Amino acid sequence: MRRAWRDAAISIAALGIILLVLASFDGRVREQLELRLSSPSAVVSEARNGIKTLTADVLDAVRDQKLDHASLMIFVGGALVLLLFLLRT
Repeated sequence: MRRAWRDAAISIAALGIILLVLASFDGRVREQLELRLSSPSAVVSEARNGIKTLTADVLDAVRDQKLDHASLMIFVGGALVLLLFLLRT
């Protein structure tokens, strides 16, 4: 348990260092960091809206691909059923 906390802290520190290096080289990253750190509550609502938008876009893309490549989707579905049977035994 102790090692897991230490590994998580090291990972967070590494991400922080990467963000600091990126912010020092690129003004756009610096602006985004300032925007995000200035109002944390706005970040949460913006992230929620971003996730909803991303989910809707992914579902639209899957729907379009499914219609364009119906035979491939049937093959993939059959392959998934076979894989489930193989994993079960």
